[in-house]
Amino acid sequence: MRLCRYCKQEIERPCTNAEYCFECHDYAGQRLAIQAVNAAVRKGLLPRADTFDCIDCGKPAREYDHRDYNKPLEVQPVCRGCNKRRGGAIPVRVPVFRWPTFERVA
Repeated sequence: MRLCRYCKQEIERPCTNAEYCFECHDYAGQRLAIQAVNAAVRKGLLPRADTFDCIDCGKPAREYDHRDYNKPLEVQPVCRGCNKRRGGAIPVRVPVFRWPTFERVA
């Protein structure tokens, strides 16, 4: 018996490698995309979001916004209000345990 890493419920998926249940799979992809951005900022591959102005309203940006969690490093700097108004991104379509690694972007 395997338990979901997020909600700790039993995983009822045919894939033996699954780490998340069906309900938590999209949230897992969102968390992994955010973790990829944070790692890229720590490694110096992306500048901090607060060094930019929001691309929607021009206020100081506070965070990066994903429009597609399948492309974890394609982000736009936005303020918190604009990020909330933009709504959710396209959920992950690949199995989370096969998440691609990212390389330095030129």
